[in-house]
Amino acid sequence: MIKKIIVTTISLFSVVCILGTNNSYAAEKMGTITASTLNVRSGPSSKYRVVGKLNRGNNVTIVDSSGGWVKVKFSGDKTGWSSSKYVKGSDTSTEVKNNTAVKNSSTNIQNKSVKVVATAYTGYSTTSTGQKPVWGTIAVDPKIIPYGTKVYIPYFDRVFIANNTGGAIKGNKIDIYMNSKKECRNWGRKTIEIRIIK
Repeated sequence: MIKKIIVTTISLFSVVCILGTNNSYAAEKMGTITASTLNVRSGPSSKYRVVGKLNRGNNVTIVDSSGGWVKVKFSGDKTGWSSSKYVKGSDTSTEVKNNTAVKNSSTNIQNKSVKVVATAYTGYSTTSTGQKPVWGTIAVDPKIIPYGTKVYIPYFDRVFIANNTGGAIKGNKIDIYMNSKKECRNWGRKTIEIRIIK
């Protein structure tokens, strides 16, 4: 009964976040930087000025593309353009509305599943990979689950992105970002099944 109440509460909260007041959708997907250092420019060409630099392994959100260049979101809400040669994109896109991840039903899920101890957190302004944490973000031990990995959590029937870590997150433990302290308290600590997405 308690599990049913928690699931219903989380589901209702997710629906409220998804419906929000802004009705614009943007197809976004995660990417990982493959160059040792990558310039981020103000436009889609090397003629534009450099507005930032990213390092190999940094995760970004790909929000647009033009002629061999991708527009990326990094370090919270900063945006700029980088050569698509050095940004490894994902095959799975996630629609984002009001900074809330929405499940994409065409997700390809591997059969291998892993049991993890899952806790919850809230309130951080930037993840360890420079992203703004949103519902759909999880903290992981990057030695076990690399940054940028897409993780399907059957409990929520949703795909999450591994782009954060924490001092207590070691081995088969994850920390799920939630939008309020109340949701975190309600979640507590659970042993759940997760699946790594191709």
